[in-house]
Amino acid sequence: MTIFEPITGRYVTVNGARTYFDEAGKGTPIVCIHPGATDSRIYRHLLPLLAERGFRAIAPDLPGHCRSYPAQWRPGTSIHDHAEFVQAFVGTVLPGISPFVVGVSVGGLAALDLAAHHGENYQGVIAMQAASWTPLSAEAAALLTGRTSAPDVGWTDHLEHAAVTAASKSLTTEQKTELRWLQRSTSQQACEFDGQAWASHDLRGRLGDVRCPVLLVHGTDDPFVQGELVDGTVAEIGSSAQLLRVPGIGHYPPFENPQRVAHIVEAFVRKLTAKDNHENLISQIRTHLGSHPGTS
Repeated sequence: MTIFEPITGRYVTVNGARTYFDEAGKGTPIVCIHPGATDSRIYRHLLPLLAERGFRAIAPDLPGHCRSYPAQWRPGTSIHDHAEFVQAFVGTVLPGISPFVVGVSVGGLAALDLAAHHGENYQGVIAMQAASWTPLSAEAAALLTGRTSAPDVGWTDHLEHAAVTAASKSLTTEQKTELRWLQRSTSQQACEFDGQAWASHDLRGRLGDVRCPVLLVHGTDDPFVQGELVDGTVAEIGSSAQLLRVPGIGHYPPFENPQRVAHIVEAFVRKLTAKDNHENLISQIRTHLGSHPGTS
């Protein structure tokens, strides 16, 4: 008997570009934005877990990444480009619906950009391994420069090495192999644009008017995202933001520990949807009482 995975792959046209996305489950929609130089497969372990919890989990390939074609054959060159694509994607796939958004790394920066520019369209945003700006530490810069002991290695080998080094120190051999494989399906041009977008990203001064709840998740094993930058981001957003620090997690939380991330996402979504349901119920009760003046 053939056993099919609970994930369905689909194509849709967004901004004139043929766009791929994975989907699992039904219920409250959660759109998942992948890190740079990867694709929706980074969420293949998480999507079924969210589906089991009663959510509709959706993960697109960003333009020019793996199975998605870029609009006008040019991948996005900035975090804002990626965010505006996700905004268009949501309008196409979920018209009239306000979903939750989960983003990691470059996807986390895009999630923050969405909160800054389109927060009213989302029930909540979870940004993992992200901050309002992301200058490279000396350690991260050295990692991206490459291994000087092997100057003749190719682009893919270098990208794989950087990914595995930035992940949790507790990755299994199988996880390391899978993470390396995930770096092999996106063009060098798109990967380079992602790196440039990360280094030039700066939302400072634009997060004070965020109009949706934001949860920043910081895995402390990550050399690319410094804790003080995450602290500064939370401070700028103010009361709309929460911070969760997770030891033993690196640059790719949903891949490294999907069970833990599923719990984090579920708790965040349940809290907000329960509040919304309560407020809707109170509104309905008030409307009902208003229509019956003799009721007290």
